[in-house]
Amino acid sequence: MGFKIAIILLFLLISTVIGSATYIQHLQEQLAILKGNQVILEDKIAEQNKSIDKYLAKQEQTYFQIEQMEAEKNQAVREVSTLRNKFARHDMNSLALAKPKLLEKRVNNGTRKVMQGLIALTDPNQFNPLPIVTNQGSSPPKDNENAPEGDISEAKQ
Repeated sequence: MGFKIAIILLFLLISTVIGSATYIQHLQEQLAILKGNQVILEDKIAEQNKSIDKYLAKQEQTYFQIEQMEAEKNQAVREVSTLRNKFARHDMNSLALAKPKLLEKRVNNGTRKVMQGLIALTDPNQFNPLPIVTNQGSSPPKDNENAPEGDISEAKQ
């Protein structure tokens, strides 16, 4: 009878050891999977943090640009207000009737400046680089070839 109990206890001990080993192996597999998931999640978190940093930098830049534009708008509003006050003090109708040439000259000059500005702004070649001109195939310039006329006598001496 003692022998049967020993065999039963031995069987229980072996089954407990095998069960424990299987459970430990299962836990190690889960641990490996969880470590892999942790690495992936850490990479994704770092990626999202970079994305958030880029967004915040862009947002800061946008706010800075908005502040600049707001300051420019305020300056333009002040200039418009100043011009309105100047024109409010002067009666342009009576000035045009009294001195038409004076007003015509100023209007024409202003119109000319505005047209030149519009032409410069709408020029399709304004962003093209200027061509580089080289002296290939020609002789080098002589000593006084490009000197102004008044300086020739001084340059020859």
